[in-house]
Amino acid sequence: MLSKLKFLLRYTHRYKWWYTGGFIFLGLTIWTSVTIPEYIQKSIDIISQGETGNRDEFYNYVLIIFGLALLLIVIRTFSRVLIFVPGRLIEKQLKGEMFRKLSFFGKDYYDKNSTGSIISRINNDINGVRMITGFGLLQTGNILFSLSLTPYKMWNLSPTLTLYCIIPMIAIFTLVRIGMVIMVKNTHKRMDTLQMLSGKTISFLSGNGVIKSYNIHKWAEQEVEKENVSLFNYTLKITWVRSFIIPLLANLEQVLKIVVLFVGGMYVIEGKFTIGQLTEYIAYSALLTQPIMGLGWVLTVFQQGFVGISSLQTIMGRKGRDEDKKPLPAQNPKDLFDKGITFKNLTYTYHNGEHPELTNISFRIQPGQVVGITGKVGSGKTTLINLLNGYLHPEKEQLFFGDKDASELSGKDIRSVVKTVTQEVFLFSDTIKNNVTFGSKQSTTTNDFNEVIYKSAFADELTRFPKQEKTMVGEKGIMLSGGQKQRISLARALYTPCKLLILDDVFSAVDTDTERFLIKQIFNNHPAESLVIVSNRTSVLEKTDFTVVLDNGRIEAIGNHRELLRRSDFYRETWELQK
Repeated sequence: MLSKLKFLLRYTHRYKWWYTGGFIFLGLTIWTSVTIPEYIQKSIDIISQGETGNRDEFYNYVLIIFGLALLLIVIRTFSRVLIFVPGRLIEKQLKGEMFRKLSFFGKDYYDKNSTGSIISRINNDINGVRMITGFGLLQTGNILFSLSLTPYKMWNLSPTLTLYCIIPMIAIFTLVRIGMVIMVKNTHKRMDTLQMLSGKTISFLSGNGVIKSYNIHKWAEQEVEKENVSLFNYTLKITWVRSFIIPLLANLEQVLKIVVLFVGGMYVIEGKFTIGQLTEYIAYSALLTQPIMGLGWVLTVFQQGFVGISSLQTIMGRKGRDEDKKPLPAQNPKDLFDKGITFKNLTYTYHNGEHPELTNISFRIQPGQVVGITGKVGSGKTTLINLLNGYLHPEKEQLFFGDKDASELSGKDIRSVVKTVTQEVFLFSDTIKNNVTFGSKQSTTTNDFNEVIYKSAFADELTRFPKQEKTMVGEKGIMLSGGQKQRISLARALYTPCKLLILDDVFSAVDTDTERFLIKQIFNNHPAESLVIVSNRTSVLEKTDFTVVLDNGRIEAIGNHRELLRRSDFYRETWELQK
């Protein structure tokens, strides 16, 4: 509990003057609310006197009530604005911090947490914090001020009647508290189930093509239905408790009215109360029930919000791989590649792996070289590339960018000189031009758009689209073929210059003519200072300065085309099949 309160204080402290102003106006709101019944009492007592009553005093009291009502509208509005706005600002700040935090996490985190659960945390859990820092604090202040001023006014009118009113309030509050304990338990389970459901929904929607291909719609429906039923059951349990709590709180006002009318009516008959005083007391009892009714909602908001904070703390308290690494000065990242890249007996094992994925990898990439990487499926090519571009983190003194140890560099600094075009292309639901120019705002220099489109062998196809570069590609590029998406991805990499460009099997989805054109553009124009080409096509590899052949995570051979024909069985067999 203490850690959650510290979490809230860290964000609310920044807006302390907003909240201070909000609570001042809230106090004035409650003071105005409890002042109006006094003048109602005086007005009714004048009315009860009939013609003998003082008309001028009556008019004055009515005008005072009207003025106080107008004042109440104004100060109540200010109290809500000054408290609700910081809640929204905290929500905005939290979402920004969450996104930055998630960007520091490595592959191991995303292997354990589905996209759906992460989205659920960002939306539902942060919304819970917003409700606490907005509605929750407003109602808490409302309850505290109301339970301070209203009972005081009631006690001044009749201590005995006030005690009669407290008894049903204590009984109802006890029942509400028991119900809240049950609600919290089911709220925890509901939010966990909601994360599971979000994850499966996103997974099945993304893999809709596979589900159709294997005709397993029924299985997918059953999986979603299982989580949906669990979510329904937990929600129903919460609803059952609420259907018990809310009517209790809602009818508290009626219970108090019965008590006040019975006991207060006897006081009027006995001459201890005037009609005006009874009316005033009824008004106070109505004012008292409002914060008590709000107490149920406040408890719900805080309980759900604290559940969300627990979930957020698991992310915010986790250290990202690059968080403690100081970024290089602005002019230095570009110098990382001046002396090339060196692998020194690099061995890498995944966080959940029993055996190394790569073992004793040693070679060097010099500026200006074109290097090939090839090997069987599962030989470690992708792992090697992800170490090279900073997505995976090597151990100390195994990978160097010039004189700098890669283990001490942030992924952002590494990717300032290294760009990767992967075989798993991702396009945003935007225009072709915006996809190509994506991320270029941070770059000081860019290449000509039409030039990179031509070098990517996409110029002819672009002219066939009615809107050309303004054509929308759809979600994940659904409107385009695999080859078109791959060439747009290549154009994106070529648009902003870099020191080292990694092409990971970019020729897999293109025809032979397009492949020849791309090879010519890549080797003749050198789109980057150095190139690393991952491919099993010997027509590409034979043009490199040297090629690394991987086998089961180890280097089987290194050399140019002729040398590998002698040294590597895999390379020679591949060449013979493709020639």
